[in-house]
Amino acid sequence: MTQIRWWVVDVFSRLLEPAEREVVLGDFADSRETSGRALRGVLGLVARRQAALWAGWRPWLTAVGLIVPLGMLLSIVSRRTADGSAVYLWLYANNWDWALTTNPGFWSLLAETGVHLLVWYLTLACFSWTSGFVLGSASRSMNRINGVLMCLMLLFGALVGAPRYFAFCEDYLHRTFRVAALPDYNAAVFDLPFYRVLLPLIVQGVLVALPAVWGLRQGLEAVRFRLPLRISLWIAAVATLAAMVIQDQAFWLFLNSHVVRAYRQPGNWLGWGIRLLQSVVFWPVAYLVVREVGRRWQRRIA
Repeated sequence: MTQIRWWVVDVFSRLLEPAEREVVLGDFADSRETSGRALRGVLGLVARRQAALWAGWRPWLTAVGLIVPLGMLLSIVSRRTADGSAVYLWLYANNWDWALTTNPGFWSLLAETGVHLLVWYLTLACFSWTSGFVLGSASRSMNRINGVLMCLMLLFGALVGAPRYFAFCEDYLHRTFRVAALPDYNAAVFDLPFYRVLLPLIVQGVLVALPAVWGLRQGLEAVRFRLPLRISLWIAAVATLAAMVIQDQAFWLFLNSHVVRAYRQPGNWLGWGIRLLQSVVFWPVAYLVVREVGRRWQRRIA
């Protein structure tokens, strides 16, 4: 029990500033404080520090204007990605037949499916990384608590928000457009608990939560860049968030169905604009590669 309490002390102390955290943990070690008193002390200190930060209006604006909408949007896109990939994973993992491996067409189709899944997963990870980058750049003084709140919002979105959203969309289509209920051709897939419950949580954790926290940390470092570079990064980030909203076609049904039709018309100028936004989505990959190359070049010069 004592080891668990000290682990909890270490976790909550990370919400403090690095210098203050080092002083607090040093005092606990020098005074040979018990784990129970150390836990109460660090919780009280964290509560006072957080109460002082939340006394202003900016933290509330960040929570309402960024964390809540970004968390819900990411949860919706993540659930749609998980459900879409579940069908392909079920086809190969649960219906594998070694006799198909002798067919060249099988390998061609398998490679094509793998590329589609890779693009879907990479797109979701880039959406998440960009959301964390925007959150870290917009609110640098509360990066630790914002990271915790973002993860809690993603958990709420995965368990409650996204399922209710899709249920509402289906009901909206039935009532507004009088769309008849279609048979569920993928019922066999989602009858399995792994594809119905576990896969969405895995995708939410690995491809959303982790990249979002990573992007949040990168957003804190971007403040040191020159102004033209910061503006370019913000333009790419805003374009990515716009592409994330536009990708969810069901959302646009509530606003304007013409956007959905334009997306499906390659010759339409709005359709080309949407596709241009989608090409910007992968900017975090280029940013991280260039940044790593620059670091290695500086080390070589040094």
